[in-house]
Amino acid sequence: MVAVVPSVFGDEIIQPEFQPRSPEILGQGGSFVAVAEGYSSFFTNPAGFAMTDEPELTLPSLSMWVHSRPDLILSTIGAMSGQDVGTDGEEQSREEIILDNLEEQFTTNGFGLGAALGLGYVGHGIGVGFNVASDVYLYGDTFPLGLEGEMNSQITLYVGYGYPFKIGPVTLAVGGMLRPMIRVSSILDSDASVELISTFLGVDPGETDAGEDDLLGAINALNGWGVSLDAGFLAAYRSARLGVSARNLFNTNMQYSNDSLDDVISALQSGGLPSAPENEADPSYVADSYVIPMDISIGAAWQPEYSFSTIFDPELHAQIDDVFKTAQVDSDRPDSFWTRVHLGTELTFLQFFDLRFGINQGYFTVGYGLDLSFLEIQFALYSQEYGRYPGDQQVGGAALEFALRF
Repeated sequence: MVAVVPSVFGDEIIQPEFQPRSPEILGQGGSFVAVAEGYSSFFTNPAGFAMTDEPELTLPSLSMWVHSRPDLILSTIGAMSGQDVGTDGEEQSREEIILDNLEEQFTTNGFGLGAALGLGYVGHGIGVGFNVASDVYLYGDTFPLGLEGEMNSQITLYVGYGYPFKIGPVTLAVGGMLRPMIRVSSILDSDASVELISTFLGVDPGETDAGEDDLLGAINALNGWGVSLDAGFLAAYRSARLGVSARNLFNTNMQYSNDSLDDVISALQSGGLPSAPENEADPSYVADSYVIPMDISIGAAWQPEYSFSTIFDPELHAQIDDVFKTAQVDSDRPDSFWTRVHLGTELTFLQFFDLRFGINQGYFTVGYGLDLSFLEIQFALYSQEYGRYPGDQQVGGAALEFALRF
């Protein structure tokens, strides 16, 4: 979702930030600013670099997620795995089952897939990381020609530092981080959506006029770079913590050109992006100004202290995003306050199993985590609000992460 602000030299287009879906964060209702530490500090609060107890090397983290109605996830995955399953005594082919599931998904929830591969080091106040993420989401009132959607990919480098200090009994930390990024974004019409389904899922929805020979060449892609600046603050007193995070400080300006997705992929495989246009006469020149707005979030957490915390250790926290409404995509029609509220809890058992619950923008979330020495497994079921008010456009999903951490 973007918003357009007219100007003399072209439109200023507000573009939302793109982040990989973290099951650790989403399982806790999307709240993490006040409890940031380790690898997740890259996506939430750089002051968490200073609050990480021991150095942590993530090598690598692999995340996968699906935008899907929870009740249809297993049946859709089962069909995609090649099962021919009978329904009501009638045998259906794999393709028929996939198309039936997708039709219900697209017209009620939307459907999409995403993945991210990352690595990072956090320790002694230093945070250095790298992440590659891609996501596609399609939706529509009718299937297949009523579909539309968006496809995003991003390569991000994280370099930050957090500094801890004390004032009396209060432990404080401030942090900052630079995020140079390359981003590729495509808006998909119905023909492109149908061709993507056919190409990557191996089924034929039919009813399309799109050319089958050059799908990637027919999709236009904004591609370019930007550098984000983040800042964060944490304060801890006994069992309570307060966190503040400012992402895209002073806004992040993206420098884009417009090329075919095929040209962008070819250029990235060669180690760069397509050549930047030299003047306005170049078809790839983008006159509009794209901005990722600043988002200031505030959170609080409470972790009770008692002698048997190694057996059972609960933590409660809450967060409000975009406190000053600077990240609103449409300033004339601001989002509801409740779409910016996140509540979460994490219950740790025997220091290796985490059970998580939360409320994300008015929707319940649940997740778990396993810490098996070097291997961590995280999973979450969640919903996000793509509209202005809770209930406008609920999009369910599931996320899974495998990470090797030393």
